[in-house]
Amino acid sequence: MKKGELRKQTLKNKLAEYILHHGLQTASLRNLAEAAETSDRMLLHYFHDKEQLLTEVLTLISDNLITILKKSPADPMPYSKLVPHMYHLMKEPEVKPFMRLWLELIALASKKENPYYPVARMIGEGFKHYFALLLDAEDDEQKERLAALTLVTVEGIALLDAIDFDANIEKAIESITSNNEKYL
Repeated sequence: MKKGELRKQTLKNKLAEYILHHGLQTASLRNLAEAAETSDRMLLHYFHDKEQLLTEVLTLISDNLITILKKSPADPMPYSKLVPHMYHLMKEPEVKPFMRLWLELIALASKKENPYYPVARMIGEGFKHYFALLLDAEDDEQKERLAALTLVTVEGIALLDAIDFDANIEKAIESITSNNEKYL
């Protein structure tokens, strides 16, 4: 890796850490530069504009989350086991900051503005792909449907978990796991 590429990667790591812990609302160029221990002018030397910076940093954060999730050993499993598995992973202290940032990103992406909208869609597709890898299904068509169902279910859980609806989430998961034939 060339010196400039190495420096850019170091900056991205520092920026990812800042955004993960402080969110997107405080991610002004000045705050990001301070977090990266550089100037906003130097940030724009490595990134064409703030949009490119956020796109690359949010992609890195997403990749980091997928890496964390993949550390959790899991053989292919049915939907009725994957949903509670993901819920327990979301509750892990290491994963919680990612979930808070994901919800903030979704809110910003709902305005369909760059870079948030395309990045959020890319991350959502990445989650669906990850779920497809974990699902035990009869065929590819069923796997695709169940991956989409898992994505929608897990995202609903993430949203409600953010407002401490644990009792309702646990009831829903119990319904999925105890009587799963009705849900598939």
